[in-house]
Amino acid sequence: MSAKEIKAELETRWRDDPIVRLCVAIVDYLASLPAEQLQMITFRTLSSGVGKDHIDDELMRALTILVSSRVAALDAHALFVDEDQLEHELTPEELAQARATGRLVHPETGELVSEFESKVIPFFVPSARFLSADR
Repeated sequence: MSAKEIKAELETRWRDDPIVRLCVAIVDYLASLPAEQLQMITFRTLSSGVGKDHIDDELMRALTILVSSRVAALDAHALFVDEDQLEHELTPEELAQARATGRLVHPETGELVSEFESKVIPFFVPSARFLSADR
């Protein structure tokens, strides 16, 4: 699905909601990026990419639509940075389990990670659906 098709679907599904403008701006921003810059898109990257000076509720709502709606333009991921500054990508299932139980097990050492939320960096990548056609 191309960026144009994703934007059309957004405008059809959320036409009466002002959030659609921000969703479309995010899709346009992502479509403008070279492929190598699409590997790890953070909240900060997205907020500055659409002209916001901070992460706000509007941006969070737009991202929720782009990740969890039937549009599915983005996939959410998470990176755990341990005490040695080593990065470990967490699967969505691992992060969901950690949040549900309040416990994250270090992927290499097997030890419980204290205050894991402060050591997890959420990020996004365009979904296969978004990347499957010319942007």
